[in-house]
Amino acid sequence: MHSRDGERLDGRWRFAREGNALIQVLSSDGEMLVGMLTPVPRRNFFASYQQAFGQGSIDAEGPELSSYGNALFATPGTFNALADVVYSENFDKTSGEAGRSVTGPLFYWTAHLQGDRRTFMQCFLIGSSHSASGVGRCKGATGKEYTVSF
Repeated sequence: MHSRDGERLDGRWRFAREGNALIQVLSSDGEMLVGMLTPVPRRNFFASYQQAFGQGSIDAEGPELSSYGNALFATPGTFNALADVVYSENFDKTSGEAGRSVTGPLFYWTAHLQGDRRTFMQCFLIGSSHSASGVGRCKGATGKEYTVSF
């Protein structure tokens, strides 16, 4: 995770049950923030994301896959035409990229993390079913924002 001012936070996640995942982020003062990544529908994800970070903070191309049944189905060796792409900002200045993208079929997660000192962080992550990589963004209790790559 990277902030605009160059701060870097490390985190980790792992799948749990029923499409959920567990996430941990180590804050710069050593506090461990912990939460559950919960899958959400694409439409709800985008509405919440833009409410948290502003209009135009994220962009997508492609259909809303939940309208098409099983979007993961494709004949071996062919391309799934229902795959979509999401573009987001990137605060990691060392990468040399102003933005990042992820191609799917995609899954959408939100999380509310909390530490033992009651520090709070809200996160939005988008992952690819094809590559298991993804992008995201988090906002801390002070309003500080971080972009996420995994």
